[in-house]
Amino acid sequence: MKKLKLIITGLLLLTSCNKYLDVVPEGKATIQDIYRTQLQTQRFVYTLYGSMPDRFNLQVMPDMFAGGDFISGYYGSVRYFTYKSLIYGLESSSSTYYGLWSTVSTFPTGAWRYNIFESIRNCYNLIANIDKVPDITPENLKHWKGEAYFLIAYYHQILLEYYGPTVLVQGEIPLNAGDEDVYLKRRPYNECVDFIVGKYNEAVQYLPNSWGNDELGRATIASAMGLKARLLLYAASPLVNGNSDFYAGFKNEDGQNLIPQQFDKEKWRLAMLTAKEAIDYCESNGYKLYESPSATNKPDMERGIQNYHSTFVGEGSGSFWNTDEILFGFGNQASVAYTIRNIAPRIGFKTYSSKGFRGYVFPTWDCIHSYYSKNGLPMDVDPLTKNLNLYTVAPGDSTALLNRNREPRFYASVGFDRGSYQINGGTITIRSRRGEMQQNDGDPKNEYQSDNGYYCQKWISKVDSYNATSDVITSNKYQIPLLRLAELYLNYAEADFEYNGSLSAQSLTYLNKVRRRAGLPNFEASWAIVGGIPSGESLRKVLQQERSIEFFMEGRRFHDIRRWKIAHIEMTREQKSWNLAGKTQNDFYQVKPMKEGGVRVFESPKTYWLAIPLDQLNTNYNLVQNPGY
Repeated sequence: MKKLKLIITGLLLLTSCNKYLDVVPEGKATIQDIYRTQLQTQRFVYTLYGSMPDRFNLQVMPDMFAGGDFISGYYGSVRYFTYKSLIYGLESSSSTYYGLWSTVSTFPTGAWRYNIFESIRNCYNLIANIDKVPDITPENLKHWKGEAYFLIAYYHQILLEYYGPTVLVQGEIPLNAGDEDVYLKRRPYNECVDFIVGKYNEAVQYLPNSWGNDELGRATIASAMGLKARLLLYAASPLVNGNSDFYAGFKNEDGQNLIPQQFDKEKWRLAMLTAKEAIDYCESNGYKLYESPSATNKPDMERGIQNYHSTFVGEGSGSFWNTDEILFGFGNQASVAYTIRNIAPRIGFKTYSSKGFRGYVFPTWDCIHSYYSKNGLPMDVDPLTKNLNLYTVAPGDSTALLNRNREPRFYASVGFDRGSYQINGGTITIRSRRGEMQQNDGDPKNEYQSDNGYYCQKWISKVDSYNATSDVITSNKYQIPLLRLAELYLNYAEADFEYNGSLSAQSLTYLNKVRRRAGLPNFEASWAIVGGIPSGESLRKVLQQERSIEFFMEGRRFHDIRRWKIAHIEMTREQKSWNLAGKTQNDFYQVKPMKEGGVRVFESPKTYWLAIPLDQLNTNYNLVQNPGY
């Protein structure tokens, strides 16, 4: 096909799940039509990606909000901000807000229900029939079959991440299949992992190393190897590796345990080796951490800010596809534009307006505190900052010490009162105090406002602009990373520590690649300031903080705090705010409880996974519900 604008109409920029009838001639909706020509089959291949959930969407998936790093304004019901079902204890099997396991959900529009099982069935159908396409080239035959195997694995992995042990669809189920083939039981976690690994391994035999610039976003060998590494890291983690605290009674009706009850240390070794295999492949095939070409000779702070910010939004061209680092991405530009509109701070209005940029999606107080000092250390560890009252303003300064002496990723990701912020073709100064442009005016009827005085900079650039006269927003276009090379580096370091109890030279090499890109000193150099690298539980927490910082406001922390088995701690902490009623510096920089739209309720083990929808339990008598529901 001709250039697809990065598959705007079909794949990378998929905006909805294409229906089966979209790929066959009108009035002749048969399997034979799909495989009549190579062109018809190609269109069908594109639709196989149609059930990939839009994890970047601020309303329909929990990833961006239910990990404690991002939050929306308090106003707005759970029907429109589904993450609230998890942090406020509202999720249930009869009122689930997520259309992944079933297309029946409480979310008010069907546009965001993902028919994952149908897509899996279609993948198997392609594998079974693609050899029949009369004019197919050997290359397309191979690559498209690889995409089908990849998506079978990926869709099962999605179910495993959100729901835990899943049913395994091991082939296309015939229309005349018996109950034993239709009403499948959930399989033990280890069996699910082995099945998915097998499908990724099959996919690697067929997938290409890369696609042309016209077809970015399709699965590659790097996608399959990287996601397999993520899968095995998750499988080694405390939530599912010998978790008898949560899951001793989590069994099928026949008594079969669904979560392994004995800890297996060797899973960490397997995760480490798999990450290394994926890293070696990626590095030998040209993948690298993105670095801004115009930042090379700048001081470390400026270089780190520009490198990190440009990794996500590019260099100001208005269209950016980070093929250096992103191993698998998604580019629903409607979702990107919607997210930009709701993240960017108000400009063009001195008083509240629902027009233009809204700024009511912002980093949490926990997120703000987690970023390192400029020395690459936790703020409560670095001698430069640990004894300071970070909630005060230094003499002659205009913003709190909490916003000073921070690492480059903080300034690349966060907008704060009296701090600079790139938007609207230039750089503005954020002014968050009462009566100012980026204020919260205190009127409970006014929904679109920051509830703690901070804003997200990570996904916003100078390209994003608003013309108040014409009421038109111009948004940057970019690829949303579902998997970055940086994750593989941090996967290796975490698995190495968990298996060996310390960080090897190889782990430090990988860890320092991530830090140096961000303008930070090497890990060893930073910790030498305070006597050396910590050990044991202290080092575990540091590595978790390293990972959280690198992926803040990307949706990864939602999954990480669950697999680390700390979500019930992280998601019940009361969030704070500056005094949004303050008009003066002294009044504004007072710490207050942040107003929320509900009371935080995180029940363990219930809230670690989503509820299996009631319609599925009523249909399939072999299904058991997740614990706590």
